[in-house]
Order: sequence, then C-alpha cells, then structure tokens
Amino acid sequence: MSDIDTIANAGEANPLEESTITMVDVLEQEKEMEEEYAAVLGASDEKVCTYSKGPIQRQALYSCLTCCPEAREDASKGAGVCLACSYRCHENHDLIELYTKRNFRCDCPTLRMGSEKRCALNPQLEAQQPPNAGNIYNQNFQGLYCKCKRPYPDPERTTEDVMLQCAICEDWFHLPHVDAPEAAEKWLDVCSEMICDTCMEQYEFLRDYTGLALQQLDGHNESKASDVTLDDSKLKCDLDRSISDILNVGEAAENATDAADKEKPSTTTAAEQSEEPAMKRQRLATDDCCRPKPHKEHKGATFWTNDWRKKLCKCVACMALYKAQSVEFLTDVEDSAKSYEERGMKRAKDNSSYEQGIRALATIGRTQQIDAITEYNRMKDKLKEYLQSFAASKKVVTEDDINRFFAGMRNENNSNLGQPYFCR
Repeated sequence: MSDIDTIANAGEANPLEESTITMVDVLEQEKEMEEEYAAVLGASDEKVCTYSKGPIQRQALYSCLTCCPEAREDASKGAGVCLACSYRCHENHDLIELYTKRNFRCDCPTLRMGSEKRCALNPQLEAQQPPNAGNIYNQNFQGLYCKCKRPYPDPERTTEDVMLQCAICEDWFHLPHVDAPEAAEKWLDVCSEMICDTCMEQYEFLRDYTGLALQQLDGHNESKASDVTLDDSKLKCDLDRSISDILNVGEAAENATDAADKEKPSTTTAAEQSEEPAMKRQRLATDDCCRPKPHKEHKGATFWTNDWRKKLCKCVACMALYKAQSVEFLTDVEDSAKSYEERGMKRAKDNSSYEQGIRALATIGRTQQIDAITEYNRMKDKLKEYLQSFAASKKVVTEDDINRFFAGMRNENNSNLGQPYFCR
C-alpha cells in the first residue's frame, strides 16, 4: 500500500467507529437534565400560581424586567414571579432566574407588575392586588450579584464562576469576595451552607457557633468541623432555664424556699431581691451562657456542615433574639436550599421519564427491545433531517411544526401496515 493510499484511507470514517446514540443513551442524558431541573424546580408548582398560598417557605422565582423595566436601575422596583407564572404569564419576557427565595409571595397578580398587566392564572381576582409588603428585593432582581455587582454569567470573566448563595441575605458571591479561607474551594462538596462575611458581622451571635463550621487547621490545608463541647456551667444553666420555662415556677415555690434563703448569707443585691419572678426569668434569659464559646476569633465568611442548624440554641432568650433580628428561619432545617433541593428530587423521582423508560424496556422481550430501539433511531434520523431544513432557512421551529412531524410519522407507520393477511 502506498503512502497516498494510507493517507486516503486514514481520512475515511469507519462506520463501526462512529458514535451512535441509542434509546438508553438518550434516557441517561435526560436523567441528568431531570436531576438538575428537579433540584431547582422540582419542589415548585409549574401549573398553579402560588399567590393564593401567601408567602412560600421557599420556591423558585424569576424577576421580570419586561414588566418592571425600572428594576434595572432600582432593585426595590423589581417583581418576582413564581414558576407557573413565568411559563404562562411571562413567556418570551426578559426573565432573570433567581434560583430560590424564602418567604416570598408571587407578585404577578399585584400592582407591582403595572396597572395593565393581569395574571392569567388568577382570573377570579376582579382587580390587581396591592403590592406584597413582606417581600424583600435585592440586587439579584436587577440581574446583579456579589459585592462586585456583576451579572451571571459574566461576559467579561474568562474563568469559570464559582458562586455560593448566602444562607441569610440570599445574595450570590464569588469566593474571593467574601474573605473566604484558602481551603474554602475544597469544602464545596462537604459544605451544606455558607454565610457571607457581611452577615457574619451583622449577626454577632453566629460567632459563638463557629465551632460548628468547617475550620482550616493551622499550618495544614485540611479542614474539619469541631464538635462544640458544653461545660458543666452551661448544662446547669440550660437545665435551670428549662425547668423555669416549663414549670413556670410560681410564688408558692418561692415562699417555700424563703426560710432556707434567710439562713444563709445573701449574695444578691437589693434590686435583684425585689424583682418579680417573670422579670427575673427575663434577666436570666439574656445571659450568654446558653451559647457555646466560638472556636476562635472569627473573620470572613463561614462554611457550615449539614446539621449546624439543629445545634442552634432554642431557649426563650435566643428565640427572641432570632425574631428581633428577623433570622428565626435559621432554626428550621427545612428552610435551607439543600433541603428544598432534596424535596424536589424526591418529588420528581416518581415521575422521572428515565425511570419509566428503563422499566418499560425491562418489561418487554429482547426482540421487542431491538425493534423499539431501531424504530427510535429511525425516528431520530427523520427528525434531524426535518429540522435541518429549518436551520438552513433560519426559521423558528414552533409547536405546530413538531406536531406536524409526528403526525406525518404516524401516517407513515399506518400506511406501512398494508392489508391484513390471514393464513387459512
């Protein structure tokens, strides 16, 4: 064989080496897409507007800049719509995907969308509703994120963006912009939630819990989550407070101990002796002994393990503190984005076309499986040929075009059946 023949043969494609796509391959690809879809949208309703349910604990949301163009300059003039409204009421609009937000009520049926815009999924409402007073709008509604106030994806960035959502303010941040430890990028697979440096400074009580967070060991690139050790004084404090809160110790119990108290030297001030029982309990509730000591002096963002919310103190004083700072949601493990994604994955699993397709293939014989895959590949080739004409003419493919294609396939299959033949 000459060198010319070798080069010519090398340029020829071997049909046996060409990659082929079978029905199982397609189902595998679809499974990956379904998992990504389910994680973000699986726990949200795609057919019913959530407005009537009030503020939703957590749901997928979209900001519509077509209906609220002022939001491009002022985030407070933005509006968020639920998944169903993004499909039905804001199709082909300039939508910004917000991932998920907590305690948000759909704005579509309200005057935030403008006086002429009506929600198609709420025809029972005679007029547009007043704006939702409890909704919070941050720069994400403008399509901006992080302290650098850049869009995502950022057209000016040449490297892949690694961004995390803060569990409190719910903005998204680049790791270098939240004063993250050097080991933070290695924690992404084990980190459950992140709280940005700004929120850590604002909510000082969180510093007492940094022992629950992932820590970078001194002189090493390893990390660990330190167990919080409760000393005897804390346990005694918690026990005394719990007994006081549950039993609501009354005056009778106090009178029973008066005699014993008089026999030993008093260590309380005159003001403390004159306190009412309820005032005394409130004063004790303000002590810091119910919270663990911080791992060390903390600075920057914090990366938390899976069960850190469960270990937050839930005594009367701390719960009052969370409420006063509007972060009581931190004590709810179902509030986290990870928990939301898990619910979505569980809900979507039963309706997965991948699982249904694999089960369907397993119930038929080998010959029928080959026939099904062969027919699928034939349909795939015809569909590719059909769509190429649209690509060549730069014509948009519509739903009617797809329906017309499959109607033609059905007619072709029926014509191939011919007249039935009966053996006698």
